[in-house]
Order: sequence, then C-alpha cells, then structure tokens
Amino acid sequence: MFIRRSPSRVIVLLGLVLMLSGLLPGFALAAAVPQPAPSSALPPPAIPLAEARIIVEGAIAYARERNVLMAAVVVDTSGNPITADRMDGVSFANATYAEGKAFASAISRQTTQTLSELAKTRPDRYFGIMGMYPGKVYLVGGGVPIVSNGRLLGAVGVAGLAQYEDEAAGRAGIAAWEKYRASRR
Repeated sequence: MFIRRSPSRVIVLLGLVLMLSGLLPGFALAAAVPQPAPSSALPPPAIPLAEARIIVEGAIAYARERNVLMAAVVVDTSGNPITADRMDGVSFANATYAEGKAFASAISRQTTQTLSELAKTRPDRYFGIMGMYPGKVYLVGGGVPIVSNGRLLGAVGVAGLAQYEDEAAGRAGIAAWEKYRASRR
C-alpha cells in the first residue's frame, strides 16, 4: 500500500525527529538546566541544632527555677523549626502556640508582645497578619527574635507560662546561648 506524503507532513515529521533528538536549540534548553547542589554543599544554618538546643534548655532552666511548665521552639529566619521541646505535663497545644510565636517573631523581626499591641493600635495590621498566615502565627507575648551582630538568625517562642513570663523565658534561653557563644571565642 502506497501512502502519499505531502511536503507539510514531511516537514512536521522532520521537525519532530529533530526536536526529539535534541538538535533544535530551543528544545535542548531543558538539558542545560543546572542541577541543584547536593545537600552537603548547602550553607550551614545560622543557628546550628546544638546551639538551638542551648536556647531551649536555657528557657527550660528558667521555668524549672520557678517550678512552672512550658514548651519552647527555635526557628530559623524563615520560621522553619530547628528544635522544639515541651516539659513533661505540658499540653501539646502549648508546643503549637510556641511555634506560632517563634514563627511570627522571625518573619516580623520583632517580639510577639510588640505585635500583640497592634490589636489595640493598628487592628488592620494585626488582623492582616493573622489573615496572611492563618493557623501559623500566634500574636501574644512569648516570641523573641534571635539577633547577633545586628543580623537576624531566627527566633524563639515560649508558651505555657503566665503573662509576660513566656518572653522572659525566651530571653533567658537567648542569654544562655549568648554566654555559650562568648565562651567559644
């Protein structure tokens, strides 16, 4: 059986063959896309896990001195958790609250106590933040940015203590971390 081929079919067929063989430059771009670096080549985190644990342990020491219970979370600059802990007997909800405080503090670069004041002074901003990050931020005191040499490194969030004590526990954890870093110089 003889199939008659028109010139347009031949051109389409030839274009398809060239495209599949990678000879057309526009279609060869996919092969030229650089591959991501292996995970071992990623830069180190601003706060390594061991140092984040020092912050959490410092906050827990603060709570133990006062015979109270709490949860603490340290996040990186993007608000992603590095480490989290909750003392025995602390509600799981407090761990979620602590993470929301740390996240809010990291993304806003200020304490969540300051952010909570927006409810009174700038309700549009307060509810705007809540609306932009539903279920992710918790805008009450207890989130503190972690800053070194003027550079944001992350944040700590603490939940479960009395009003204003969460922030004090977070600051105690940061103080323990700063003491550790000063001893390493």
